[in-house]
This record gives sequence, structure tokens and C-alpha cells, in this order.
Amino acid sequence: RLEEDPAGRVPTLARATADHPLTFRVTCDRIGDHPFQAPTIEYEMGGACSEVYPHCRPKMTDFDVHLRIDVVANRVLIGTQLNVEDLSKRHFLRYRNSVTIKTNVAYIMLRLANAREGSVVLDPFCGSGTILLEALEMTNKTCQCIGMDVNRRAAEGAGKNALSEGYGPEIAEFHCSDARGMRRIVTDNRLVDVIVSNMPWGVRTGQNQSTNDLQQLYETFLRIGWYVLKPGGRIVMLVLRGLQVMRILRKLGGRYRILKCMVVRTTNNLPCILVVEKVERDLLHESIKSQLAYMSQFVNVSKEMYQAINNETIDEAN
Repeated sequence: RLEEDPAGRVPTLARATADHPLTFRVTCDRIGDHPFQAPTIEYEMGGACSEVYPHCRPKMTDFDVHLRIDVVANRVLIGTQLNVEDLSKRHFLRYRNSVTIKTNVAYIMLRLANAREGSVVLDPFCGSGTILLEALEMTNKTCQCIGMDVNRRAAEGAGKNALSEGYGPEIAEFHCSDARGMRRIVTDNRLVDVIVSNMPWGVRTGQNQSTNDLQQLYETFLRIGWYVLKPGGRIVMLVLRGLQVMRILRKLGGRYRILKCMVVRTTNNLPCILVVEKVERDLLHESIKSQLAYMSQFVNVSKEMYQAINNETIDEAN
């Protein structure tokens, strides 16, 4: 098929000549239930390339071209791998937290958050600081990063990781604090553009933590996060309990707009990446409240009774 279909040819190998031969390696990653194994694909593809491209020969080390074949369920992706080292490990961490997000996942989350040069990025569960290190790299050191972690060792370790890559406290600051301290660290004159975080899955918060404990943690984070986020700013979360967080977001429907939800495969779990956008004004709340305030003059309802029914006063600010 490589000979019959030009679209299936490998342009890099096609450039090989007798005077300039090339070596290549084939690597396959397979996910799903198939009647074959990854080494079989590597063997067959290597043989086919040797036949179609006579000036190329396979070589396991020190090769010129690295062919990648990823088989995911019924999909097959074929390409040439440009990087030599695994991009998920491109940051050298002097301190590594017990649970550290992969760098390529952090990059995807930052892109979904629309983090740009000059953005203020907050990670209230920063751990080793991987997300913030990636933000600084992808914005050429032009963003302002704020990291928080309830574990002092993690907060100090993340600061050391940033310093080891040349990011000083003027652009990357770290605080030992839980998510409830966001309003204390992020003041009104310095609201953040994006919040990107690998949320606690239940392991980091303790084996005895119940679903209700995480429910309270997630809801507190989203409620306080609304106050420190600029209007139109985004929150991107990696969470194990995606459905639970979705229910909380619907409960806070007037504060956030849900933009995207994607399930991610890890070794043994299926976490979700949730992307939400801050809504500056709860228009439905304002509409109902203004109607109640107007119509209350036509009924004999005292301010005390109004407050008891609606759990807020008539003239309370929206």
C-alpha cells in the first residue's frame, strides 16, 4: 500500500538516495483489544519500509528517522517523531511531589485555558509546580505565575524547581496555603486570567476522605475562584470525579459557563479535563431579583418576610 498510495508514503524516507542513505526505527504503542501485538506491527512496518525505500535500513539506536505507529482501538496514527526525549519529562524537577502531572497534559490544559503572554496564571494545588513551569516556558517567561499548596514541603519544592529553570520570585511566587486562601493571596487589584490545576483526586487528601469531603473541597474552590478570576477568565481542572464536579458547576450555574469536558486515559483511571468560563453577571438572578423588588410594592410582604423567603434582603446588592 505504501507503493500504491502516495498519501501513505513517508516523505522523510523518500528523500534517501544511494549517496545519502538513511536509517530508521519503528515504534508502536497499542491501546485496546487486538488480535496482534505491538512488536508485530513494528516488524511488518519495518519490513515494508525497507522494501519501498531501498536506501533506508532499520537501526534500533542512533537512527535518523523515528517512525511512530499509535494504535488506539480502531484508529491508527502514523507519523515521524521529531523529539528524542519524552516530552512528558522535559522539566528537570529537583523536587517531585508524590503525584505529579505530566508536562504534555499540563501544556494541553494551558492551551485550553487560553493562557497567553502576559497572563496571570494561578494553580492553587501546585504540587511540584509542573503546570506553572510549563506556562512560563510556553509564554517565554512573560506570564506571572502564582502557586499554592497546603503542603509546605511542596510549596517550597515548587519554588526550587522554578529557580532551577531560571524563574525567580518576580514571575513565579509560591505560597503555603489551601484553596481557601486564594482571596488573601490574589487581591482585587491583581485578579488572575486563568486558573489551571490538577485537583485532588482523593489520594492526596487522605485515604479516609469521603466523596462528601471532596464535594465540599471542589465547591469551595469554585466559589472562591470566581472572586479571584477576571470576567471571562477560564478555569481548567483535571479531576477524577468529573460527574461530581459537573453537578457542582450546575449548582453554581449563574457563575460559570461550561465550555468543554474531555475524558483522559491514564494508566488505571479515566479522569476528566473540565473547562469553564467565569460569567461576570448572573443575569437570571438579577432578573428575578429586580422583578421581586418591583412586585413587592403590590403585596403586603414585610422586608423580614421577604428575607425569610428568599434568604436575602430586597435592597441587597446583586
